[in-house]
Amino acid sequence: MGGISTGMETGAIGQRTSSVIGVASLFCDNSFNAVVFGGMHRAARARGYQLLVHYGSPRSVAERGLGLRQFAGWIAMYTIDGLEELLSDGKPAVIFCAPALGERCPIVRAENRDSIHRLVQHLIDLGHRRIAFIGKWSSDDFVERSRAFEEALSAGGLETGLNRLSCFDGSSIVYTEQRLGELLERDGKFCDAIVAGNDEMAIGAIHAIQARGYRVPEDIAVVGFDDISIAQHCDPPLTTMRQNAELLGKKAVELLIDLLDGLPPPQPVTRVPAELVVRRSCGSASWDPGPLAPALDAPGGDWQRDLPRQLGSLLALGAPSPPGEAPLVWPEVEVIAQGLGAALSGAELPDMAALERAFAAAVARNDRIEALLAVVSQVEATAARQLAGAPEPDAARRMETFLGRVRLAQQRALAASERRGVTSLERLVRANMAMTGLLASKQIWTDERLGWLRHTTVRVGCLALWADDRGAGSELLIDSVHSSDPALTALVGRRCEAALFPPPELLDAASPDELGGHLVIVPIANARRDWGTLVLGGLYTESFADNLQPLAMWVSLLVAAFEHHDMEAALHAERDMLAAAYERERALSSTVRELGCPVIPLLPGVLLISLIGAIDAARAGQILEAVLAGVAREGARWVLLDLTGVPLVDEATAAALVQTAQATRLLGARVSLVGVGPRMAQRMVELGIELHGISIFQSLAAAINHLTQSPG
Repeated sequence: MGGISTGMETGAIGQRTSSVIGVASLFCDNSFNAVVFGGMHRAARARGYQLLVHYGSPRSVAERGLGLRQFAGWIAMYTIDGLEELLSDGKPAVIFCAPALGERCPIVRAENRDSIHRLVQHLIDLGHRRIAFIGKWSSDDFVERSRAFEEALSAGGLETGLNRLSCFDGSSIVYTEQRLGELLERDGKFCDAIVAGNDEMAIGAIHAIQARGYRVPEDIAVVGFDDISIAQHCDPPLTTMRQNAELLGKKAVELLIDLLDGLPPPQPVTRVPAELVVRRSCGSASWDPGPLAPALDAPGGDWQRDLPRQLGSLLALGAPSPPGEAPLVWPEVEVIAQGLGAALSGAELPDMAALERAFAAAVARNDRIEALLAVVSQVEATAARQLAGAPEPDAARRMETFLGRVRLAQQRALAASERRGVTSLERLVRANMAMTGLLASKQIWTDERLGWLRHTTVRVGCLALWADDRGAGSELLIDSVHSSDPALTALVGRRCEAALFPPPELLDAASPDELGGHLVIVPIANARRDWGTLVLGGLYTESFADNLQPLAMWVSLLVAAFEHHDMEAALHAERDMLAAAYERERALSSTVRELGCPVIPLLPGVLLISLIGAIDAARAGQILEAVLAGVAREGARWVLLDLTGVPLVDEATAAALVQTAQATRLLGARVSLVGVGPRMAQRMVELGIELHGISIFQSLAAAINHLTQSPG
């Protein structure tokens, strides 16, 4: 892997020369972060670094200890909880959209204040007066946007009492739909416009409003923040502040690498401006394609050279730059400039395949319809200016043919992107079905545990479990690998020190020069136990369904599988323990039975049976069986039943003794009771017990004396 150093260097313990940037992100599974990580990855690769993303807070990363000796520095996203502990070895860090940590770490975040002021003013200009704000109370960005919201309302002379920041614990579409729905059911139509802290909350708000019978925007307008990919496709399309998520990620990485190079940050907080994108959800029916580039036919200018840069600037969501200054971010656009020149000169026009490839690259870079329309509008405007001085009489007809191909190529590229989205959703459903099937059939513990990744676009996957009961901070055992590379599958069974995980082979395997070519490390853990970690590389490469959105669901299913396996193992262990206890109980019962009714040959023809404990129905049957067996075996003439150890003789006990005596007489032997004291005798009299044919002795000595003196 070019530019990546993973070798250990001599020097202080725990120090190493590294070109790996660590990212600790409290949130990963949304479209915005997928674009941020893409920007980070591109910026890192441009400077010779690799990106490794940890799904978790800095504290959880520090506690688990994974890869801590591999990183040159850190980017902490959305929280600084535990960041001081993570930086205890002196490595630098950049904070992404989170509170400050003294002067040590520069911060990168969106321009929240001015952006919210523009959103609120736009709603006020449309006639909205009762405007509410919703956001996640624990998010620093949302808190900052909330303050700006109240400032903007106060500046417009409106009440600020509709700020609902404290009512929301989450910021997802599903959570917002449920929570705002509860507020609407309780308070009715309490506002006529909602400013949401991000687009996912805005889309959830639209769903909740429509589900309660209200219309968007006629009854309640909704605006968001971020301009994630699906914002343009919801119903109605969402008005929002477009953040340049890729630029935010790029700035964070560049600041960190500058720190590593010994360069101080230009300012404590770097703000990336946002752009207002007006769509129908706010109540405005207008559409503004954005500013077109200035004319490219100035004296001495070369419009065919400069047009690709102008179009690339529009595609990159930036304001058009003067000719020659904007970077060429869309190299495939050259075919469009060449096609315009061919239409003017009468040369052969580019074929549809070349134009479709160019627009496919454009959609891969930016799938927002407004940007793509702005590109086509710019091409049309440039064509009109150049046609005005075209000497060729047939140029207008050829230009119209070319522009028709451009429009068609753009539409086909968008349609192909939508088809890829549907395909990726189908693939996601298959992956979830495969994983659910593994859980139901228990094959996940006998077959390849990462086999379900075959239904995704993930290029490399690794499941590593803690090697012993010490858990986090010890060694990891690589349990499973998903890859077509045999060299990677050979990692299965390897033990890795936590601080040096993942191994270099995994870092190299994620196709690092592609957009999703970095690794994401996700804990396989819950509040009760930490089993290990899942590593994924080459994720979110095609569409919404291939970004990080499914990640939380996959991990939840995997954690459920481990929990289910642990529960089954515990149940099996408990069952085995109960079975062993039952066997011990049976053996003990058998011993007690034998000890509870011992048959002792006392004298020739005389058996002694010493009884201890209470005599119930089961015990009475045991005594009867033992006496008869002993008489038959020994040929006994006399049986002494010693009652010294029997605490109580009741009617049931007496009946058992009489039954035993009667059965014994049938075998030609007599029964005598031994150990009947005054108290037991009195109790027998009180109960009216008659022991016909049974002789009674107060002690064993008296019985023996009688038997030895008896002539027969």
